[in-house]
Amino acid sequence: MIMSKSFRKMTSQGFTLIEVIISLGVFGLIVSGLFSLLPWGVENVSKIKDRSTALGLVDAVQVELERLGFSIVEHGSKRLTGLYNPSGEPEDVVNAEVRRLILVSPKMGGKAVLERVVESQQVRSAKKFKVSPLMISDELDEVVTELGGEIQFNRSQDKPVSLNGFEAPAYLTHASERWIDEKDRYFAIICSQFAKQPAGLGTPLSRHFHHPSNGYLALQVNIEWPYKVFDPSEPDGFKMIEEKYRSKISFPVAISR
Repeated sequence: MIMSKSFRKMTSQGFTLIEVIISLGVFGLIVSGLFSLLPWGVENVSKIKDRSTALGLVDAVQVELERLGFSIVEHGSKRLTGLYNPSGEPEDVVNAEVRRLILVSPKMGGKAVLERVVESQQVRSAKKFKVSPLMISDELDEVVTELGGEIQFNRSQDKPVSLNGFEAPAYLTHASERWIDEKDRYFAIICSQFAKQPAGLGTPLSRHFHHPSNGYLALQVNIEWPYKVFDPSEPDGFKMIEEKYRSKISFPVAISR
């Protein structure tokens, strides 16, 4: 009789079928919620990794700008007029073309190389300067400087300055080390000079604006990604991502004359 009462007491304290079903339902909701967060977590990890890689490109950008040399960088990023006018100071270009020097880097980072120089329209709005969006059709191959010399941004295969005009053959080791396939140009590194009066006429001058007497050239560097991605459906095997869909960071650099 005593065992029978104890057994009944134990069974009366167990889980009912309804409780088990409710527990399994709650557990299923928790697990499904965690799984729904998994893609978001993976995507965030990828974003953090890309941002870390972009920040790590600072030294690579500096090395490539120094390799190109002061004259190429100065004229490839020109934003002021009258740089070498002995009768006055340089002034902001208004409602005219300015240049931006574009470097590229693969997704893994590690190096930055010149892809092209583009010309874009710069206008002054009520508060600040605005430069038209980056367009490949605005590529600039060469310029004649104020002092009469000629600078070629897109050189031939034996002397590669730009990555845009050719794919380096294997025997040109100095070129093949720099070459990055179009589909692998994940980071765009856009270098431009600072405006003289970024906030408009009558406002304080930018402390970074370029003057030939400085002996150095300060640049605003915008790193944007993804710039180009692999896409087999495209004729060239890649597509360019619109600027509004890219992540961005900015920082200044300077090179000496």
